[in-house]
Amino acid sequence: MRSRHTPDEALVLRLGAGLVGCVLLTAASLAASLAREHMIFLGTICGVGSHPHCGWCYGAAGLVLAGLAAFSVALRRPSQETAPCPPSASRP
Repeated sequence: MRSRHTPDEALVLRLGAGLVGCVLLTAASLAASLAREHMIFLGTICGVGSHPHCGWCYGAAGLVLAGLAAFSVALRRPSQETAPCPPSASRP
């Protein structure tokens, strides 16, 4: 008979956050590639002169930040659960 080992909830959360971070950074790489193609089409860097930043530039930056935030959740130290404080003996 197999022993049923249940995974730790915190470990599953951290693995999921790491996977989400990988997906977000992959999406950021694709958005950055499209932003580069858009800049080549314009013949200038987005945000210079009369050309505002395109949505791909903002998307790539936002996805990088979201991916790094997901990795920070995945790599944080596990919290130490503490017992609640005992009731105070000097209550009026």
